[in-house]
Amino acid sequence: MTKKLSHHDRYTRSMMTNPNVSQEFFKKYLPIHLQEMVDFSTIKLEKESFVDDKLNLQIADLLFSTTFNGKPGFLYILFEHASTSTPLLPFRMHKYMAAIMDEHLEKKKTNELPLIYPIILYTGKRPYTHSMDLFDLFSPEEKELAREVFTKPYHLIDLAKTPDEELEKFFWFGTMARTLKHIHDSDILPFFEKILGRLKELEKLGEEGYIYSTVSYVAKKGKTLRQEELVKTIRKLESIDEEKFMTLGEYLKPEIFKMGIAKGIEKGIEKGIAKGIEKSKKERDIEIAKSKQEEREKMAKTLLLKGIDIEIISETTGLPKQEIRKFYS
Repeated sequence: MTKKLSHHDRYTRSMMTNPNVSQEFFKKYLPIHLQEMVDFSTIKLEKESFVDDKLNLQIADLLFSTTFNGKPGFLYILFEHASTSTPLLPFRMHKYMAAIMDEHLEKKKTNELPLIYPIILYTGKRPYTHSMDLFDLFSPEEKELAREVFTKPYHLIDLAKTPDEELEKFFWFGTMARTLKHIHDSDILPFFEKILGRLKELEKLGEEGYIYSTVSYVAKKGKTLRQEELVKTIRKLESIDEEKFMTLGEYLKPEIFKMGIAKGIEKGIEKGIAKGIEKSKKERDIEIAKSKQEEREKMAKTLLLKGIDIEIISETTGLPKQEIRKFYS
């Protein structure tokens, strides 16, 4: 949707597209130090429209390019026609400038940002009453902090340069940070074994979500040629129950995954045996057989819900495929 031009817009645009008018305008209103850098003979209309806050074409806005210090293409002078006083105009200009920079980077295939000097020509009936300082839009209490944030280099935390000894001092963030740092190791197993103690401490605090997120991240993105040992290490965590372990199946080699599931079934069977240990031999045999079947069926149903291939489920649980298919209904 294109913005409808007012008579003020049409007149301003027609005049400012005249090189004599635009050059005289910039000679009048550009700061002296910029005038000394600019070659006014190179000023030209770069683009006749740009997008506004709602991504509508803002045809009255004119964008000029020029050269400075003899170098072409890096200084853009933005002309913005305004007829009403608005408090958010500095923020609007900020967004325009970012959009112009973005287009410049894409067009020029460069990583060097262009310098932009914005000028607003106000043509309203009454004097303009709002501040043109972007930082006046922040609360008085936050204004200086905002100025500091916007005008200083951004705060970068480089984990690759942060010693593990420093990160180990922090219980909660430190475990996460070390995991993020070592996920790129050629073999994740030594690191995972190292943080196992910390994960067990977290288990005591009931932080099962924290532990599972860490384990699944390691299983998914970590590299190791010793997956069987990694599975054994994961199994040392009590909070990684059978259901949680099964969700890791897509990240582990099928044979390693089946090995882990088989051990889970054995655990379930052992529980069933313990329950029937005091019964008669015949009753105990029936109880054990029933326990085995129930554990296999429970495991098969859970694996189906996780999207595990029916072939793997059959090989892992020992249940026939036709019996497993009944669980679909």
